[in-house]
Amino acid sequence: MMVKSSDIFQPGEHFPAGTEIPQRPDIVAALAEYGIKTVGNVTLIDSTRDKADVRLNYIVDKKWVLRYCNAPDMTEKRMSDLCRLIDRYRALDIQCPQFLSDGEGRFLHPWRQFQYYLSEYIDLPLASERSIRDEDGLIREVQASVARFAETYRNVDLSETMGMYSLFDLSPFDIPNGIDEKEENFNQLIDCLRKEQETELAGRLTARHTEIRGKLKAVYRDLPRCVFQGDENFTNILIDENEHFAGFIDFNLAGTEVIVNQLANLAGFDYDEKQTGPEGADKRLAYALQSFQRSMKRMLQIYLPTELELKALPWYAWIVMIAQWPTVCYFMDALEKSKLRGEILELLSLIASLPEDRIFI
Repeated sequence: MMVKSSDIFQPGEHFPAGTEIPQRPDIVAALAEYGIKTVGNVTLIDSTRDKADVRLNYIVDKKWVLRYCNAPDMTEKRMSDLCRLIDRYRALDIQCPQFLSDGEGRFLHPWRQFQYYLSEYIDLPLASERSIRDEDGLIREVQASVARFAETYRNVDLSETMGMYSLFDLSPFDIPNGIDEKEENFNQLIDCLRKEQETELAGRLTARHTEIRGKLKAVYRDLPRCVFQGDENFTNILIDENEHFAGFIDFNLAGTEVIVNQLANLAGFDYDEKQTGPEGADKRLAYALQSFQRSMKRMLQIYLPTELELKALPWYAWIVMIAQWPTVCYFMDALEKSKLRGEILELLSLIASLPEDRIFI
C-alpha cells in the first residue's frame, strides 16, 4: 500500500504503468458532483492489487473518501445493496463508512477508464496500523460481532453477489476461473503433492474432498445465509482508543454467505505454525482442532444453529482446514523444507482420514 500527501499524486508500485491518475483538479470536480464545494487536505492511499483491480482512495479532510476503481461489479444496484447492508451493521453499533449519492441519487460517475464513488471517512485507526497488545482478544471480539450479526440478520435482504468464502456459487473474483476459491486452493495443494511424487496421498485427499463437497452440494441451498462484510482481517478492522473492535471498512468483497461456512472460515485452523521445528503431526492436528473448536463454541453461544447447520458444519470445516489460502501456503512451503516435510505429509494423511466427529464436538 502506497500513501502520498501532496497536490501531485503518485500511485504505488502495483498501479498499471502509463495509466493516468486523478490529480487535484479532477478530485475537486468529482467532489462537486456530490455537493462538496470546499476541499482542503487530500491524501492518496493506493491499494491497487493489479491492473484488473485498481483502487485509488483519496482521503479528503478526514471527512470523505473518494474512491477510483475499475471493479466491474460496482454498479448502482450493488452500491444500493451495500448501503442497506451498512445500515444493518450500524444498527448494531458497528461503525462502517456509508456510501454517498449525488443530488440525483447516483453513486457512480465515470472518469477515463475508471469510475469513482464517495463514502464517509471514519477517523479511527485500523488494527493493522497498531501493535495490538491482545490480538487474540480482538479476534474474539470480531468473531462475536459476526455471530451476533448473523443471528440478527439471517436470511434478511440477501444479495445476488456471493461472498469470498462461497462454495459452488461463485463470487465476482471466482468467475474468471470458473471455480470457487477453495477448490482452486485445493487444486494447487494437490498439484504440489503430485510434483513431490506423493500421488497416493494426493489421491486420498482428492477422494475425501470430492466426498465432502458432494455432501455439501446436497444441502447447502437449504442452509441459512446472511450478507457479510466478508473480509474481516486486521487491515479492515477499526479499533477504538482501547484497542477494542469498533467497526469495518472495505466492502468490496461483501456478499451472501452460508452462515456456518462464514463462521468456520472465521474460526480457521492454526497448526501451531509459530512452532517452526518438528513437534509431531498428531500434536499439530490436536492444536488446530482445539483452537477451532474453542472459537466455534464461543460463536455458537451467540449464533444459534439449526440441526442441519450442525450437520453441515464439520463438512465446511474440513474444507477450511485443508483449503483456506494461508493454510495451503503453509502446507506447500513446509513441503519444500526438509525438516518439516515428513511431518506435514503425515498431517495431511491424518486430515485425509479424519472422522467428522473429531472436527467439531
